[in-house]
Amino acid sequence: MKELLELNKKIFASSILWISGFMAIGFSLYYFFFIEDVKKVLFTTITGIFTLLFPLIILGIWTYDWFRKRKYKERILSKTPYSDLKKIGFINKTKRANHNGLLDFVDYGEINECQIIFDVDIKNPKVAEFQIYGRTWDLSSSEFLQKSKELKSYNIELNPLGFKKRINTNTEQLNSIGELEKILMEFTHIAKKIKYKSIPLSEWEHK
Repeated sequence: MKELLELNKKIFASSILWISGFMAIGFSLYYFFFIEDVKKVLFTTITGIFTLLFPLIILGIWTYDWFRKRKYKERILSKTPYSDLKKIGFINKTKRANHNGLLDFVDYGEINECQIIFDVDIKNPKVAEFQIYGRTWDLSSSEFLQKSKELKSYNIELNPLGFKKRINTNTEQLNSIGELEKILMEFTHIAKKIKYKSIPLSEWEHK
């Protein structure tokens, strides 16, 4: 909980203000145009309660998801060969935004001169994701579509922010860290064949 608050106190504060503000404006418009005088006192009370409680409920759901995603990552990192990621250079941590915008730490390392992030998608908790950040928007639309189709055969996703390699830890059984390193090395070789510019750590650490 301490780490959650240290990483996200500004996000929590701004989210409460934004959500409360939008709700207050919405309720005010409804209040002035649709509520009869007799019901205005009751409506004002309900508005006050919802304006205070609703942001807390939303942040509670975000917090639950934050801890749930950590649990999924720890579960994968407790399995072989992912428990040995440090042996192939994943010795660093950086901050990255989750699907709901909250920040958390992720592991990253460098293989074949490519910085690779390890993370987990909360919707696919048994799938390990490895991301190489790079500007691929220099590709024309036709080039992008063509390269996307080519990379699908390697189970690699091409997106405007780089490349993503997914490994299903249930169906793709790896027996050693050497096997995983070989997969990631191939991943970097394939990425390097495509025209892209690396995104420095300072730029991608919150993406």
